[in-house]
Amino acid sequence: MAIPKSSSVDSDTSATVTSFLPEEIDLGGDLLAEVILKLPLDSVARSRAVSKNWCAAISDRYLRRRLPLHISMICFPDNDDDPFGGGGGGMPVFACASEGSRLEGRDLGFFPLHERAVVCDGCNGLLLCRAPGTPDFYVVSPVTRSWAALPRPAKDASLSALAFDPFGSSPQRYHVINFSGWRERGAALEVFSSETRAWTAHEVEFGGVSAGSLSGASMHCHDGAAYFLASDPDCVVRMDLAAGLACTVVALPETADGEGRVTHSGGRLHYVCSDGELLQVWALEEDVHPSSATASRQRWRLKHAVRVGDVSEGGSEVRFLAMHPEKDAVVYLWSPWKVVEYDLSRREVTGAAWEFAKGARNRVVKTWLVPSSCYLSDCFVHGPVARS
Repeated sequence: MAIPKSSSVDSDTSATVTSFLPEEIDLGGDLLAEVILKLPLDSVARSRAVSKNWCAAISDRYLRRRLPLHISMICFPDNDDDPFGGGGGGMPVFACASEGSRLEGRDLGFFPLHERAVVCDGCNGLLLCRAPGTPDFYVVSPVTRSWAALPRPAKDASLSALAFDPFGSSPQRYHVINFSGWRERGAALEVFSSETRAWTAHEVEFGGVSAGSLSGASMHCHDGAAYFLASDPDCVVRMDLAAGLACTVVALPETADGEGRVTHSGGRLHYVCSDGELLQVWALEEDVHPSSATASRQRWRLKHAVRVGDVSEGGSEVRFLAMHPEKDAVVYLWSPWKVVEYDLSRREVTGAAWEFAKGARNRVVKTWLVPSSCYLSDCFVHGPVARS
């Protein structure tokens, strides 16, 4: 990989000296990758502006796979003297893991509406915001300090969700799903695509699932589809964003009782649930019939079950936040007032833990573990964007 030499010239002498240098200094792809891998995330993000070659190297899938996972989250301050500037239990805070084991709130001052915008949703490091009292939506990237204004939808929305998957086949694309009208077992939707920069209207049936039982707060996005938990009946509704929002339904392994989340790890759908005493992790697997190599059905298999009391210190509250994208035995849990990495197979904290500023009390509501490179591939490439 080649890096352009400096083009600055201070004198005729320096011009003569640099004229003997090659037009580009070739570090080699492997060496350049090692340099980039040792940089903090913010520095890597700024490095995209060094040259087209650096930008291409940082966006390369090989390098992206080698970049470490980056943990980010949305939390609500639970104390009045919020060190993140969240206002003491009011506005949500976007926090990221910094170097070491500290969680730091990101300054959203680059976004003009940061003091009054309503955070409607968040997905894999991006925030969906709306200007209060208006149908104006904005997608904000706190890490790259950039944001994009969306065109106005045709109808007001009663529920809005953001779908962005940096692991998928189109990591530069995101969707905004607006539920503008409810039917008995379906809904009227408008969906914005960052690729077309336009909203499209749809009438969607949820496969016999009661519309009122759908949980927008539990939505999960993976490889071009949005997954919603529902309670009537207890199931997962998969909405294909690339196939006209066609919906399929997968029954849950057991009646939902307590908190539940769906996520993906190793390419498989997982259902994580807790009744306050037992934390269970189920994986959806293909069950191939022995009489046919092609006939198969999906079934849930219980992969892990641990007692919450064995996870927490002194029986304190524990909430599931996220699962490692490749290792389904590794989960990330919130326990007052920190986030820990826990190995379900070994039934122990791995040693990785992130804490807020001293004295801070923050309740985490959404957490993502994504490749650092998801902040380096420009998801705003298809439209106008503002940067700080």
